[in-house]
Amino acid sequence: MSENPGNQATSYPQRTVARAVLETLRGYGIDTVFGIPGTHSLEFYRPLRELGIRAITTRHEQGASYGADGWSQVRGLPGVVITTSGPGLLNSLSGAATAYAESRPMILLSPGRPVGQDFRDIGSLHETKNPSAAVNAIVGQSRRVTSGTEAVTMIHDAMRDFAHSRPRPIHIEIPLDILEGPADVPASATAPRPLGAPQPAPASDVAAAAAALAAASRPVVLAGGGSLAAGSQLLELAELLEAPVITTTNGKGAIPEKHRLSLGADLRLTTAHSFLRTADALLVIGSKVGEAELWGGDITPQGPIIRVDIMRDQMLCNLTPDIEVPGNSAAVVAQLLEALRADDGSDVGDREAPDLREVFDAMDNEGRQWAPDLAALNETIMDVVPDNTIMAGDSSQVTYMGSTTFFRAPTPHSLLYMGTYATLGYGLPAAIGAKLAAPDRPVVCLLGDGALMFSIQELMTAVELELDLPIICVDNGGYGEIRQGMVDRDIDPLAVDLKQPDWVQLAESFGATGLSATMDSLASTVEQALSISGPSLVHLRI
Repeated sequence: MSENPGNQATSYPQRTVARAVLETLRGYGIDTVFGIPGTHSLEFYRPLRELGIRAITTRHEQGASYGADGWSQVRGLPGVVITTSGPGLLNSLSGAATAYAESRPMILLSPGRPVGQDFRDIGSLHETKNPSAAVNAIVGQSRRVTSGTEAVTMIHDAMRDFAHSRPRPIHIEIPLDILEGPADVPASATAPRPLGAPQPAPASDVAAAAAALAAASRPVVLAGGGSLAAGSQLLELAELLEAPVITTTNGKGAIPEKHRLSLGADLRLTTAHSFLRTADALLVIGSKVGEAELWGGDITPQGPIIRVDIMRDQMLCNLTPDIEVPGNSAAVVAQLLEALRADDGSDVGDREAPDLREVFDAMDNEGRQWAPDLAALNETIMDVVPDNTIMAGDSSQVTYMGSTTFFRAPTPHSLLYMGTYATLGYGLPAAIGAKLAAPDRPVVCLLGDGALMFSIQELMTAVELELDLPIICVDNGGYGEIRQGMVDRDIDPLAVDLKQPDWVQLAESFGATGLSATMDSLASTVEQALSISGPSLVHLRI
């Protein structure tokens, strides 16, 4: 027996709808969920230990959704967030909006008011006018279900959608009486369903794309987040075509960034724009070519634009294609390889390797000119962290004007970032999620002081979990970019210079190790932080 808020005894059967939902998630390999238990979400927590699912309790639901996003990128499965009703759910929405803007899979689970109590303005606990509608305005789909069967079906459908369309977060609101009631779902219905093979493109579209690429002498590949499903075959394609590869920030590491054909993830640079305009064929794979990536630049090439995308409407976004190749990059890149290798009349496979030193140096120099101090400190850090490090960034200048350029990612999802939604407070909880997903890989969080203060409470989460996690706080005294924006508009800077805590003492009060660094001591201090057990915070004033 358990007591509800009204002190009325309620009997819970052994297998509830909450359990059936979690059985379904566990069947797909999800062994970690993020959230904060609440009065109405308790039945979600009852079966977790028995099902082998670890519950990560963050100090704010926003941190739970950012942590789930970081875990998802590294683990390759949707992040799962469990919240209570009302404020718990609404607190998580910045992470859900991040997942939507960056096309990442996420499942949010929350209890709702009992059946028949929708929209009743009676002052009930966590009363919210229409939470599912509020969330539906932000995520891919939000539904208030009417049965356990409907909730389980939503999870099965979401897993298939994540595999075969542009991944977008979903939210399932389960009325409290249904959530806590007996499952109307047989155990067999919670078993994972086959997701099916990646969708190939029509043969005629592949043939047209292959012909254009074979005829080009200066092809270039622009790889977005949707290209990552192609895996190592993307590098095979680039080498076959001798085509330089430039990526979006979500596509960073699509090919190893120290490879001779990699031009990194620097679409923001005018040098990159100029280079792309010289291409006589531009192959865009899995990218919306977003405005937030281009920073206003024009990349229209001299030759045809070929766009590969899992969603046809995305191929018409921002850059009009000459050849559309609809399909999953996991299948389409293999199709292109086969078509190009079968074309005996082309010189594909016998091309000279392009000399990219001049363009790479020009991009590198431009990146340094934007922010020389951030370039220097990033390079100092990257020289001492292990090659397989995961870097977690934030919407901080040190990330988008530093790490995106000077951290050479060896693999996808080695830099955790969100260039479109550009939220503050992401880096630390995302780093926690990444470390939980890959405990054997080094994870380092590098961000600004303003961003860290958005989620400093999650340092306690890292301490509680005993995570070996260096956090490098680059302190420029507040919101540096906004300060500069005011100066550029002849506005006397206002509300951007922030009083700072004693960061070392603050870290130590949480139970972490606090370290102070200067640019001269940064390398040795980061090396020290990497050797420390548990979380550490390195404070660097610039």
